[in-house]
Amino acid sequence: MSLFAIADVHLSLGTDKPMDVFGPAWQNHVARLEAGWRAAVSEGDTVLLAGDISWAMGFSELLPDLRFLHALPGEKILSRGNHDYWWSTYARMEAMTAAEGLHSIRFLKNNAYLRGDDLIAGSRGWLLPWDPEFTKQDAKVLAREQGRLKLSLDYASALAAAEEEAEGRSLRRIAMLHYPPTDNRFRPSPYTDILESCGVDVCIYGHLHGMGSRVGPHGTGARGILFVNTSADYLDFRPRRI
Repeated sequence: MSLFAIADVHLSLGTDKPMDVFGPAWQNHVARLEAGWRAAVSEGDTVLLAGDISWAMGFSELLPDLRFLHALPGEKILSRGNHDYWWSTYARMEAMTAAEGLHSIRFLKNNAYLRGDDLIAGSRGWLLPWDPEFTKQDAKVLAREQGRLKLSLDYASALAAAEEEAEGRSLRRIAMLHYPPTDNRFRPSPYTDILESCGVDVCIYGHLHGMGSRVGPHGTGARGILFVNTSADYLDFRPRRI
């Protein structure tokens, strides 16, 4: 089994939201995504999709997008982005995919997954305090997202304790966030504090597009965490092996 990641696929097969209005980088992006996915991912692999998955407003608009993803190889673990307005409770989302037979799709919400030697946790994240648009309201959202990230990583730690004690093996800890948890200078943030304290090895993120990708963290920071931008356009719509 191999682990892959791609974020910001921005599907709209059930609603009218063409992405080519954002420039030539997004021309035919669904066909390019399918081709890139099938070239990289095999049926036994797992793909992490760190938010901005669909423009749908509800489940009825969402289903064509999930059916498209389900038809692609591999298991898919989805987390929330800032444009995933369809996102709901874990129970409702799991019930919906079960009813539709979309068994290859799972959701990351206050939980964690163990796949091979990889522990997968995460949350959406939010704007960072040094962002010029950061407000008092954003501070409240940031605090909530900190709590959700910690809850998910604690869940992962419980899985790790049981697995490592039983099997005597070391697990790689992966956090998937939609918003980048730091910047290209690897400045400490409320998120990096949590990632470091929970022993995260790799942090994948999305949200940044085009020239904006330059402001995100790339590579290994001072505390040893590898940061990877997995925005679909940054990856040319081909899932990246993690």
